[in-house]
Amino acid sequence: MLLSWLIDDAEVRPAGAPGLGVFATADIPAGSVVAAFGGHMADRATFEALPGHRQVHSLQVADGHFLVCPAEPEPADHLNHSCEPNCGFQGNVLIVTMRDVARGEELTFDYAMCDSDPYDEFECACGSSGCRRKVTGNDWMLPELRGRYRGWFSSYLGHRIDELVDDTDGPLG
Repeated sequence: MLLSWLIDDAEVRPAGAPGLGVFATADIPAGSVVAAFGGHMADRATFEALPGHRQVHSLQVADGHFLVCPAEPEPADHLNHSCEPNCGFQGNVLIVTMRDVARGEELTFDYAMCDSDPYDEFECACGSSGCRRKVTGNDWMLPELRGRYRGWFSSYLGHRIDELVDDTDGPLG
């Protein structure tokens, strides 16, 4: 039994440099739930003891708490990062289309929408015109991303953003 879920209108196939990705096999309207992540909860110490491939497919859901992916990758685990994504979060585990997605398009989300920890930092090769070149656990704090992804952050990061006060933006939320 799978712990994660992927919409029937998507499939995993080669995605170039990142290896595998998830692609729409039909047009998918904006606001559609396309994936849900599952796994088990782990505290920081347990999470940090996991092998790297388990860490990079896991989600941070609270300070020091992570939803750990299954031991073997599942279809939803192949959703890739993009600095210009077409999907965002609803809650902590649902991935929803931010706009209409055309058949054949890769489904992606920006890892800045859910990560505030350095466990999955990397040189980005998404190829988008707005590529940040490096993805870090602090990207969610960039003012341009906070504005662009307002309403699309995971619940965890949305709450952290709401608690921040920035001298230039005022209270966020």
